[in-house]
Amino acid sequence: MADADALKVAALTDLSGTVETDPGRLQRYAVDGQVPRAATKANSIADVEQAQSVATGHALSVIPQAGRTMLALGMPPRRYDLALDLSGMSQIVDYEPNDFTITVEAGMTLAELQRHLAVNGQFLPLDHPRFERATLGGLCAVGRGGLRRNSFGAPRDWLIGMRVVKADGTSIKGGGKVVKNVSGYDLPKLFAGSLGTLGVIVELTFKLRPLPASDQIVALSAPSFESALTAGRAAAQAAPFLNGCVVLSAEAASEAHDLGAKILHDQPALLLRANGLESAASEVLAQGLGAAREAGLDGPERTTAAIVETWQAVVDLETQTAADAVRLRLGVPPANLSRAQQALSQALPEATSWTAASDSGLLFVEVPSIDADTIKSLRRQLGPLQGRLTVESAPTELKQSCDIWGPSGPGARLMHNIKEQFDPEGILNPGRYVDGI
Repeated sequence: MADADALKVAALTDLSGTVETDPGRLQRYAVDGQVPRAATKANSIADVEQAQSVATGHALSVIPQAGRTMLALGMPPRRYDLALDLSGMSQIVDYEPNDFTITVEAGMTLAELQRHLAVNGQFLPLDHPRFERATLGGLCAVGRGGLRRNSFGAPRDWLIGMRVVKADGTSIKGGGKVVKNVSGYDLPKLFAGSLGTLGVIVELTFKLRPLPASDQIVALSAPSFESALTAGRAAAQAAPFLNGCVVLSAEAASEAHDLGAKILHDQPALLLRANGLESAASEVLAQGLGAAREAGLDGPERTTAAIVETWQAVVDLETQTAADAVRLRLGVPPANLSRAQQALSQALPEATSWTAASDSGLLFVEVPSIDADTIKSLRRQLGPLQGRLTVESAPTELKQSCDIWGPSGPGARLMHNIKEQFDPEGILNPGRYVDGI
């Protein structure tokens, strides 16, 4: 068996890209403690096609990656032979400012894209932790809306085109470069959120928005996380055009302060954001603040001109969990958020950090430890509240003892059929996605 594995890795020397086999250097590509046998860095679509062709021909399992900001998400891989590094693919392919569309390679970071777009007064309305490292391909592979998903939606909502390299090395393309030309099967939305299990995303086309004329943030301290959550719900209902409505526990606020959100301190807080025309943004904030005060928050308002730094510090909390701790993610209808949080709080008295988006029903909680039985019990309690609990990051031992994604539901069979069509040999991210896909 060892000789056969050696022959598989030796086959990678035929690749045109750089191939790394040194065990020490391969540590940077580790996923849940597993280190690949080799890594190759692609600099073009042709490199990816060749790598996948060789991988399929020699039954090598592949985990595509670039910024590696969300590799803690997912089950441990069943096997891991080759790390396919896409960070070398970071060019703008086509940009039409007048059409508000852009096509980029998958290895470009979100921060770099925003800098390019800002020159023309445009931006891509997405948040993501560690946006200086997070790449657009990875962001779309994960496919999640962030703390502003109520306002911005998810990556799939901004995708209009995508090029993907299938497991066997052949390329396919879906969508187009102009919004009105998009027709046929919406392949970009199929691949967005598939965690790299159906194909390797190599090129993306997005629709864009103009930068707002005014962008404002205000913070209010609260006596407790629960009271801030109540006030946040009131603010979100009174001001549905808020661009962000986030509640933080004292621990989360303190950590966000250390990351750059200087208007937050070591107290629970409600953070509101609004943008657009200056008068409109101010009015929306006033509506939200008025509702929050009526709900019981009577502290002073704190504002800042460091909008991006403040918001990004809060977004970055998602990837700050220690390796030996557990981060849970809950999605629930906003009206049920307070009751869901109460259920979690009673079951997890040692919870150290809470962050919630009151307008969309998204909640993150960090705990020192948790066992599989407690996770199952919480899912049963949250079921009547329409809550979906996933394990965002955790030690490998916990991942191996529980289903981090939760029940797959009636769609599991269809998902497996789609996987079979795009990756019949099961070599892309094997076992890391829902229901062992």
